[in-house]
Amino acid sequence: MGKKKRKPLTETVVVICEGASEYVYLQEINRFFREHKIRLAFAARVIGSGVYKAAVNRYRDVRRELKDAEIVIWVDRDIYLHSQKKLYENKPDTVPDFLFSRMNFEDFLALHMDRRTLMKWQAVCEEHHHFSEPLPSGIYLPLYRVACFPAYKKGKLPFKITDETLGRLFANLKRKQVRFKCDFGTFLEERMRIVEQQDEE
Repeated sequence: MGKKKRKPLTETVVVICEGASEYVYLQEINRFFREHKIRLAFAARVIGSGVYKAAVNRYRDVRRELKDAEIVIWVDRDIYLHSQKKLYENKPDTVPDFLFSRMNFEDFLALHMDRRTLMKWQAVCEEHHHFSEPLPSGIYLPLYRVACFPAYKKGKLPFKITDETLGRLFANLKRKQVRFKCDFGTFLEERMRIVEQQDEE
């Protein structure tokens, strides 16, 4: 009878992401994983842009370098409503479906807030038609700082990842009345659950 195969110490997922903000978030998630002894890690590969061709080219470069790695692509949804829409619709099957933040990374961060505060922010976004015509950063960020995180700066995480903030994220993603969505947030919860189940076997 052969020896039982040992589980790897850590499962690593390569995340191709837009920029510094996502990179900082992934590093903070990795800290949380280490502190809680969760056998999962995200290796961030920054694109420097959210446009379709840049994301696909980065994916192909990483795929050539890491032939057997699990790779996901995480970008903002906003520009894919218009300028990048047709390009993405004609994406080849060899490129995985993107994980979108709807509409942008800041909206994803807002999902970590308590429900009441989040719904106040959603009302501001609805008033400014953000879900149909995503706001440009010059208009968006001042509103965001007032409603969500007063000292927010791009590339800086405005809170620490904890059981509480992650719990809020996962709960808010499941609430039907919440219009903000993030495929990466759903992916994160699923992968954490898989690792937890594996450890229980």
